[in-house]
Amino acid sequence: MKTTELDTKTTTEPRAQTHTWRRPRYDVLESDDAFDVRVSLPGVQRGGVNISVDGDDLSITGTRTHSAIEGWRPLRRELPEGDYRLNLRLNVGVKEANIRAHVEDGILDLRLPKADVCKARKIKVN
Repeated sequence: MKTTELDTKTTTEPRAQTHTWRRPRYDVLESDDAFDVRVSLPGVQRGGVNISVDGDDLSITGTRTHSAIEGWRPLRRELPEGDYRLNLRLNVGVKEANIRAHVEDGILDLRLPKADVCKARKIKVN
């Protein structure tokens, strides 16, 4: 049985480790009371998602875990490598304590309730 050989180079020079970030695709929807943000994070499990809100800046990172099957070696890789990072400026205050997040099938759903001072209100004229 023949084995497949890959072209490889061996160097003695140390390589600097760089982190490859990918910008995920996302949708932002708005209602009178909240923003709904849907972010596509394929390959990211619930434990690999980090969300932070600092003022009106929303930051989302998603880390994928790569596992090789024991006893196997890759011959070709076409699936994208790298983790996800998305930074959004909301320009509107949100109730940080009431933010809800849910990950299912590689989609992160965020519900960001607007702060009371930012909600539109009707003023009755007498």
